[in-house]
Amino acid sequence: MEKTIHMVVTSVLILACLLFPVNIAMSSEATVKKVALKVEGMSCASCPATVKSALKRLPGVISADVSYKEKKATISYYDGKVTVEKMIKAIEDAGYHADLNTGEKR
Repeated sequence: MEKTIHMVVTSVLILACLLFPVNIAMSSEATVKKVALKVEGMSCASCPATVKSALKRLPGVISADVSYKEKKATISYYDGKVTVEKMIKAIEDAGYHADLNTGEKR
């Protein structure tokens, strides 16, 4: 019985080791993009933290810099893992209005 458990655990660990590098390879092949979004409705200095938190919860978002003064969020993300539309929705679900900055492309 103990030998069987040991074999099962060993097999699971080997399988996990084989699968993990595949996920890393897929992530490294994704294109990193950057987008700037206008964010309206921020009324205090803590609002940017709320917007940043909403964006960082999205799978595929690498970083988010949010400026209260500029009313802007600059987001680095993996193309194909998250869309600009999902970022805008996350900001709006947090209680703010978001749209593409002038000159930005989706």
